[in-house]
Amino acid sequence: MMKRALVFLAVLSTLSCGTTAQSQRDGNAPLAFRLHVICDTVKYSACAVMDVNKDGRMDVVSGAHWYEGPNWKQHFVRDVEIIKGRPDGYSHLELDVNQDGWIDLVHVNFRSRSIYWLEHPGAVLGEWTKHMVAEPGAMETGRLYDIDGDGTHDLLPNGWEFAAWYEVTNPPDQAAPHWSRHTIHPKGAGHGCGFGDVNGDGMGDYVGIHGWAEAPQDPRNGDWIWHPEFELGKASIPVIVDDLDGDGDTDLIWSMGHDYGTYWMEQYRDGQQRVWRKHLIDSTWSQGHSPLWVDLDQNGTKEFINGKRFWSHEGRDPGAHDPLVIYRYEYDADRQAFERYAIQENGPAGVGLDPKAADLDNDGDIDLVLPGRSGLYWYENLLK
Repeated sequence: MMKRALVFLAVLSTLSCGTTAQSQRDGNAPLAFRLHVICDTVKYSACAVMDVNKDGRMDVVSGAHWYEGPNWKQHFVRDVEIIKGRPDGYSHLELDVNQDGWIDLVHVNFRSRSIYWLEHPGAVLGEWTKHMVAEPGAMETGRLYDIDGDGTHDLLPNGWEFAAWYEVTNPPDQAAPHWSRHTIHPKGAGHGCGFGDVNGDGMGDYVGIHGWAEAPQDPRNGDWIWHPEFELGKASIPVIVDDLDGDGDTDLIWSMGHDYGTYWMEQYRDGQQRVWRKHLIDSTWSQGHSPLWVDLDQNGTKEFINGKRFWSHEGRDPGAHDPLVIYRYEYDADRQAFERYAIQENGPAGVGLDPKAADLDNDGDIDLVLPGRSGLYWYENLLK
């Protein structure tokens, strides 16, 4: 184990900010990636991909700085609070909170136990202003979904001791955006959550680690019905909720956030009863905290993209000293199983708490932008 760790550290030492590594082939699939180092000296766990200065090129925001594409010139965002040795900012969610035409960032945080948003400074491109939303308790990170079906994004934090979603509006009679909290169900609390239509009724449901909460017709005011139908363990954020095998019902796929294991839960019917069958996909790597669900090879089938988080608990998690890996998993209908393809098998990039899948270089395919305690990296998709 120690020898493998030393190899990984040697790889880290060969890279520096603004450099590019050789491309690597993605297993047997016709897909390759080229590694770019945006900045290997930062240790923020989240990032955003957006056009900060409206010059038509995508930029990256992570922690105290934003990096101007395409050469990644560093610009100041704000001073980031350090709490018990960790920088605050466990998510960087792109949302125009105040509807002024400039994209802001929503932060969901564990150690500060807070939700706040950073206001884009506009054309002056100065320091970003912090606005507190709430302090509901410890949260690993958060994601954006249209929970109420009104066509706009809402915030779903992953609360350790609560399950609720937040809606932001801009009432004409108020000077500032208004955030409303809507409770889902107390049994939905815990490490890991997701959102999607579990029962096929057209409403998005909440998935927790101990079961799922069925959405009411009015997600703002109705009661969510709890279904304790499965146990996921300390799952990733998010748990992906989709029809993975194409059989017409909704399944789940997730990794263990602080242990070994990637799994999928197959939904099927036994008469009128909903039944879940758990399948192991991969048990060879650990700490798959923050997966993505995108179509990297553009074949019409989304892939589960995930990889090892670097040093999440100072080496105390199982497999913490193993090399950093990143894989994509695509369901093979003929084999009725997931096929694994490598993106990185012993490299510098870790999958932190809020990675992004976006067309960073505007070439028509989806790239991966990966923040974490080992630095900020871009895996360029060479499909186009």
